[in-house]
Amino acid sequence: MDLFSMQGRYNRAKYFWVVLVIVLVGQLVSTGIGMAVSNFVSDPQTAFVTSLTIALIVAIGIAVVAAFQAVKRLHDMDRPGTHYWLLLIPIYNIYFGLVLLFKKGTEGENKYGPDPLAGK
Repeated sequence: MDLFSMQGRYNRAKYFWVVLVIVLVGQLVSTGIGMAVSNFVSDPQTAFVTSLTIALIVAIGIAVVAAFQAVKRLHDMDRPGTHYWLLLIPIYNIYFGLVLLFKKGTEGENKYGPDPLAGK
């Protein structure tokens, strides 16, 4: 599994579990670093700003890796990766996120690769 690649296809289950693990690990890392910073910095305001900055950096990293996974899911539905930007449209992003989670991918090989469920 290559987290930093947009090549290939993810079925619904793999997409769900990979994104869930990415988000949980990111939250644990962000919380752990924030707690460590607050223990080492005596000024509460500096600790808050530093923790917030670190949390923002981790969140950006999570968003980038999750975007790669969403593109693979789009490929499974035979849609181009540029459709990822539709997730930035308010309200529509809720619908589109549910489509990524619940719509069945194309059966058989498509232009993005072999069916991830082939042979199962």
